Amino acid sequence: MRAAARKNGVDEGGIRVVIQPGQRVFYHAVNPALESPWDVLIIGGGPAGATAAILLARQGRRVLVVEKEIFPRFHVGESLLPYNGPLFEQLGVAEALRAAGFMVKRAAQFHSGAGSPGARLTFAKGRFTEHPSAMQVQRDRFDQILLNAARTAGAEVREGCSAGACVTDADGVAVELRAADGTREPVRARFVMDASGMSTLTARAAGLKEARAGHSKVALFSHFDNVEMPTGEELGDIILLLRDQAWVWLIPLTETRTSVGLVMDRSEFDSGRGDLEGLWDRIVRETPDLARRLSAAIRVGKLHVEADYSYEVKKIVEPRLVRIGDAAGFLDPVFSSGVMLAMESAVEASAAVAQALDRGATMTRALRRYEAHLRDHLALFWRFVRVFYTRPFVELFLQPRPKWDLLSGINAVLAGRSRLPWTARWRLEVFFLLVKLQSWYPVVPRLRWSTGRPPTGRGFRPTTQAG
Repeated sequence: MRAAARKNGVDEGGIRVVIQPGQRVFYHAVNPALESPWDVLIIGGGPAGATAAILLARQGRRVLVVEKEIFPRFHVGESLLPYNGPLFEQLGVAEALRAAGFMVKRAAQFHSGAGSPGARLTFAKGRFTEHPSAMQVQRDRFDQILLNAARTAGAEVREGCSAGACVTDADGVAVELRAADGTREPVRARFVMDASGMSTLTARAAGLKEARAGHSKVALFSHFDNVEMPTGEELGDIILLLRDQAWVWLIPLTETRTSVGLVMDRSEFDSGRGDLEGLWDRIVRETPDLARRLSAAIRVGKLHVEADYSYEVKKIVEPRLVRIGDAAGFLDPVFSSGVMLAMESAVEASAAVAQALDRGATMTRALRRYEAHLRDHLALFWRFVRVFYTRPFVELFLQPRPKWDLLSGINAVLAGRSRLPWTARWRLEVFFLLVKLQSWYPVVPRLRWSTGRPPTGRGFRPTTQAG
């Protein structure tokens, strides 16, 4: 009959041959598409998904990336961190990114929204910061470069394609894909990496996504031409204007175009959500430094809204399923950590998945270590995010003192350094202790505040440079 095919496998006729103990042979007709599984299915083609695809495809793995959008597409998250640089070199995209002509970012400026000068954190002056600069990128172009690199590495990329529920069994994961024209296709993979971003496809379906309590923020943002931004040696600096329980970002994308975003409490947004244009105009009027910078600006796109974006995921890894990037959790855009955390998580997760594939395992210690490392890194940034929205933190941060060089520890974290030496960590601990003390006793002069408005300057002694 099919004597030559009497071993576990599929013969030329598309028949699965299964040998049970005792040499009983069973023949099953099979769907060839389902019997030729991908090694890894990656859901999402943003920075996390593209990074994982590049690294795995380079190893000869069969990698399929499905992305529901058609690139290029608009996306927020344009300010990168210096520690993205080594990742770009590892992925082989550094030269392409330099050729794209993105704005160089050498520092981050933090100012009172009332217009008083504040702190300029220069990466090159931080004693624990090893990389002196980063990039401000237009995400449509940046993400396209990364996704093209995934194709070049050998991954198959399908844009305009979304993934349905992931069903895991003993042999792999079954997923139904839906193309833009409505065509449905069942596929199988040995592992799935969820890089679906804030949509958190698999975590949401499993009920694992939870909002971070007490941190309900909304961002309202767009692009503008002719915003008043720093020039000369400060060209390319990101600017953050601090308001009470809120802040504003100004990210220079080119010498003429700037991304501007207002981040506020949900309650402030809800008070004006029926008229977003009116809400925008009111906040600009109430923030003198922003009003000055936008006085001659022209908006070049619609207002975008991102709401309730701060969340955690209860499980980052499961058998045959790994969540990376924003699909594993998101904190807050304030320190520009999103893209770096996404790519860094993809690097470690892809190495763990490759090891599991080689061992034929569904869960390994390396996968569990990946989850632990990512949670530690998220916790470090979350500690800063929680205090950033408090008055004591802002008062200390905008009025730094040179003693003990405490801001060098902060500089390293805000540059994206995940593994800090002890000499940096004790400086952070002292700074956080001072933040607590500032709540009870004025270590530095108090700033006057009014709800929803920027701090004003009684007793405010500015600095123009901080390490």
